[in-house]
Order: sequence, then structure tokens, then C-alpha cells
Amino acid sequence: MALVFEHDVNVRWRDSDALGHVNNAVYLTYLEEARDAFYLRTMGDPIYVIVRLEIDFRAEVRYADRTVRVEIAVERLGTTSLTTSETLRTAAGEIAAEARVVTVRWDPDSRAAVPFSDEQRAGLTEYAQ
Repeated sequence: MALVFEHDVNVRWRDSDALGHVNNAVYLTYLEEARDAFYLRTMGDPIYVIVRLEIDFRAEVRYADRTVRVEIAVERLGTTSLTTSETLRTAAGEIAAEARVVTVRWDPDSRAAVPFSDEQRAGLTEYAQ
């Protein structure tokens, strides 16, 4: 059975909007924080670019929640691209958002996509659905 990466993210007071819940744009920051931690764990660095992101908002997150949990699983591993399924949960475990994200491994010097190494592929495969 494939592993699911889990990462807790703190809800900051400034994340809330005038309606008293976390602004929808901040959900993307929570996912990004977890995705960076996932890349660090599986490949040693979070150097990637996002090429596609789909998100469905399911429930509100409030400052009083204090933390959210992001769960990440690998849907597809290509030569240079990685598709992940990402679930954002409230502190009570309710699904607040579900996302599908396509990232591309990136070389900042050449400004181009680069293939995953065999070692990186092995680390990512542990989380494949």
C-alpha cells in the first residue's frame, strides 16, 4: 500500500478575511508549504514549477482551527512532471479542499525542465496511489 505524506500547517491570524474564515487564496499557500516539505522529504529540495492546479473548496477553515493538515499522494510520475493529489483537512479532520497539482522538476540555472533522477523516482514511487 502506498504511503500518504502528511504535513501540518499553522493557521495564521492574517490568513482570515472579513468573513471570519481563511481566504480561499491562502489555501494555495497551505498546499505549497506541504508540497515543499514533501519535495524535501522525497527528493532533497523543493525546486519545481507549477504548470496546472485544480482545486475544489469543500469547507471553511477558521483561525480558531489553529492548524490544518495536508495529505499528499502521487497520482502520476512522468519524466519531468509530477501529478499529486492533495487534500487539505481542518483540525477536526473535515475535508476543506481537494486539489490536483501538476509540477515540473526545474533547473533554475538553465531555466528548463529536468528529468527526475532514479533516486528521486524511487522516493516518489513510495507515495504512488
